[in-house]
Amino acid sequence: MSRPRTTLDAAATPLPDWFSFRWLASGLTQLVLLFGNGSPVQAENQSRRWLPAPVLQARIVDGDGTRFGNPGHMVALPAGGFAVVDDYVTIRAFDSAGEPTWSYGRSGEGPHETRMIQDIDVSPGGEVFILDRGRGRASVVDGRTGRPSESFLLPTGSPISAPPVLGILPGYGEARTFVVPLAGETTLWVSMSGDGRQLRSEPMPEPVSRTCAHHLACEVFTTITGNRGSAVAFRWSSQLMFLEPDGSVRTIVDGVEAIPFPEVKTYRDVGPFQATVTRVDPQAPTAVVDITANSSHLLVSFAGLTEESGRVVDVYAVADGSYRGSYLFPEQVGELAILSDRRLATLDVEYYPTIYLWELSR
Repeated sequence: MSRPRTTLDAAATPLPDWFSFRWLASGLTQLVLLFGNGSPVQAENQSRRWLPAPVLQARIVDGDGTRFGNPGHMVALPAGGFAVVDDYVTIRAFDSAGEPTWSYGRSGEGPHETRMIQDIDVSPGGEVFILDRGRGRASVVDGRTGRPSESFLLPTGSPISAPPVLGILPGYGEARTFVVPLAGETTLWVSMSGDGRQLRSEPMPEPVSRTCAHHLACEVFTTITGNRGSAVAFRWSSQLMFLEPDGSVRTIVDGVEAIPFPEVKTYRDVGPFQATVTRVDPQAPTAVVDITANSSHLLVSFAGLTEESGRVVDVYAVADGSYRGSYLFPEQVGELAILSDRRLATLDVEYYPTIYLWELSR
């Protein structure tokens, strides 16, 4: 029986000016792996303010699994398209119509091969930065062609023992990299020069380290915020961190639906092998599913505890972290990316892998 072909429906409609996407100066190509610091802004008792319903502009469906594969993380590309991580080892790039343009990586230990891609992001100059946690390595490829330009080791420790708290972002200044080390709940970041020298390290700010006391509870999402730096969100908490281009924290806020960091529990004598298992409290709700941003606004795909769980995208101002409203989508929302044509792309993998392109209005 034949399966549906990949389809693209409708034409693009630009987002309003407040949602425009702006790249940074093209010469800024540093890499950042980071948390932040600072003191949290206390959340007020606020409820969600619903923005106009998103309007579906296009849909790209991979009916036979040959286009997107097993897609995970998604980012926008400078030429108007997007890229997804296929099965943790391959970057697959597409134009705005969903047609393949290039791919990078395959499973292995050789040149241009990967073991487990933890995160990707795109520099203002259009380079795709790839964090291969499995090999403890970062690679850089051209976002328009997929041609590799450099690859270098990162001091992330053993790939097996490294906690899932790493993100990769374009950076700033002397540091070529900022690395979140193994002790992610106590160390803010370690900055590295382009030739692999450690420049300095910073402790995790006390307000965060006090409430997020174990690296398993500190799993993060990171995204560039245009010329304003970057943002950090936590999978298990509603706390959001807005960083300057140099990695310093501009502000920390609690999200509109407040969810505290969960406890991490150790279970002993589990199963026939009498194993000891440490994990996040199974009763803890997931807070953040993914984040994306431009220079004005951060969008947070939020799970939480309400009846709209998983269908909500909350909007915050990048400048001060203030809450600006929420979009309610008709179905579950996973990965997010703001495309250069100003549409919002969302990834759905529940049935056939599908990219939805949405018009958002304020």
